[in-house]
Amino acid sequence: MTSTPAITFKAGKCNQEGTTVKCVRDPGYLYLWRDEELFHFCWRPRNAPVSDPELELFLVPGECTFKPYTRGTSEDGSVESPTTGRIFVLTFEGSPDKKYFWMQSKTQHPGGKLNWFSSRDQKLGEIVNSLLQGEQLSETQEAENSGRRPNNDDDDHMDIDETEDMETGGAGQDATGGDPRQEGELSREGGSDGARAPSQQDANQLVQNFLNSIRTNPSSTPKEAIVNLPELLTPATTIPYIDSADASQIDHLCSFLPPELFVQPHEGDMEVDQPQLSTEQKKDIVKRALRSPQFHQSVVSFTIALRDGGLPMVAEALGLKVENGGMVRGSSMALGGAEAIEVFINGVKRTVEKK
Repeated sequence: MTSTPAITFKAGKCNQEGTTVKCVRDPGYLYLWRDEELFHFCWRPRNAPVSDPELELFLVPGECTFKPYTRGTSEDGSVESPTTGRIFVLTFEGSPDKKYFWMQSKTQHPGGKLNWFSSRDQKLGEIVNSLLQGEQLSETQEAENSGRRPNNDDDDHMDIDETEDMETGGAGQDATGGDPRQEGELSREGGSDGARAPSQQDANQLVQNFLNSIRTNPSSTPKEAIVNLPELLTPATTIPYIDSADASQIDHLCSFLPPELFVQPHEGDMEVDQPQLSTEQKKDIVKRALRSPQFHQSVVSFTIALRDGGLPMVAEALGLKVENGGMVRGSSMALGGAEAIEVFINGVKRTVEKK
């Protein structure tokens, strides 16, 4: 870990069981920190160091929201969760997948209601959500947050027994476990029927357009250009390619997906395997995988590996023709940062053109 968390507060994880979300009783901390253009959304047990989170999500600003799980504001202006506790939900743009967390600080309700969001609870949620949108904390917010140290138990004490068996009960059918087959067609971001979807582009055009956007970015110099693969491999660019792909191309892409994604329920106890699926059914599975948070997280992790000096090994493993083998010219040091990403993309383009 290379940075101090922007915010840290006591919260617990939740596990999903069907349409029910149950709170895990383990005491923990939820915290965020930023590394260049990516946010690290982390959870760790109370007895674990900051550098060793049990959960770590790499998030691009503007692609997630963090808000209270409520049914709106009541007549008296109070905000309550339709559960037995104060639940916050992390949602991902372009996917119905969600992650739930519950506040472990002591309730501030005069009558002891466990599902009542205090102004402090709401403020913490607003700060986290603002950070995830790429906004900067104000000086006042920074001062307030710096005063809340993780080990300060004055107003953050939790009695685990008082929230035993807490569950949302009504999380709804859209709170899936992340199976790409169940991800649905909720987002029009790059959807095949959306007005925002670009015209058909081949792989070379996608790469060239991305590189041109890097070079012509007026707000940054070449060395400071913000480059990451999630900006290239968005549903807006990948879905049109899937729509235009032929059967052999789709079969090739399907070969990289887990086989269980192609085993679907059928009448009775029978199952339908991949060879019996139509090309359109396979396209639907691939598109759902491309929209899934798991794919997004994998692309972000891959970007970080390239930026941290992994280009030479990646290029060799994938058989890519990258400039100078991914090394700094005249040096035995691997390229890093934005330059490594651009060299990787150029290497993909060069390799595809030669084939």
